[in-house]
Amino acid sequence: MTPLVFELTEAEAAVIGDRAAWRLSLAGGLLTRHLAPLAAFLLLVLFAAILGLTGLVSRRAAELALIASAAAYMIYRLWTRRRFLAARRLASAWAEQLRRAGPARLTLDDAGFRLTGAGLDRAWTFAQGLEVEAVSGLIYVWPDAGLPLVWPSRAHADEQEAAAFLALARQRAGVKAPPPAVIDDDD
Repeated sequence: MTPLVFELTEAEAAVIGDRAAWRLSLAGGLLTRHLAPLAAFLLLVLFAAILGLTGLVSRRAAELALIASAAAYMIYRLWTRRRFLAARRLASAWAEQLRRAGPARLTLDDAGFRLTGAGLDRAWTFAQGLEVEAVSGLIYVWPDAGLPLVWPSRAHADEQEAAAFLALARQRAGVKAPPPAVIDDDD
């Protein structure tokens, strides 16, 4: 396959940094890292309120339990926010490195992808469990963990070549293409 040569714009680098930060911050799973602590907090508040209102524990003990659970949840949210900001710094630095590298060269072979350029030499292998997606004019290759490989679809000669390259990459990664979006124009 013919190597692609591309340069990222500042706007593309910003979008890449934001999307990669979001994916990195959700790496542990939405349920376990975000929704489960909220559910635990709500259950603790409900439990303490019921115990306090029914008189099974003193009102003061119920208030202390409410304050302690609120403080614990706020501390957890601050820690989560810190983790998100760290992911954002890492992803933004990666996107800026891609942009500043100048013309980057992307090759696809049987083992995976290789990105080379001024100061760049990085590989993403299919053994890493790659997920390939196209969003907003950018093509992302997400490994199971770590930073993505990204290039603009405008790097291809036309849309058909970009679609063929994307299909080949998905086939080699062992991922089926998502079903096409159905738009109902009967209205």
